[in-house]
Amino acid sequence: MGGEICKQIDKEKGPWLEIKRVKENIISKEKKGQDAMFERNLLKSWSKYEGWESAKQALKDCGKAIPH
Repeated sequence: MGGEICKQIDKEKGPWLEIKRVKENIISKEKKGQDAMFERNLLKSWSKYEGWESAKQALKDCGKAIPH
């Protein structure tokens, strides 16, 4: 985990990309009615680390995207 953040197309890397992919996975799974608790807990855990604070916002965004 970790490293330099880069948001350029085809050069994305770092925490930003990993958080984005997990968020997309949560939304996809929950739309299909599948359990995404592992992924939600992963974002919650990541949000406690320096450089990974945006995981908390991603988790909030997932909650808004899918009605529970």
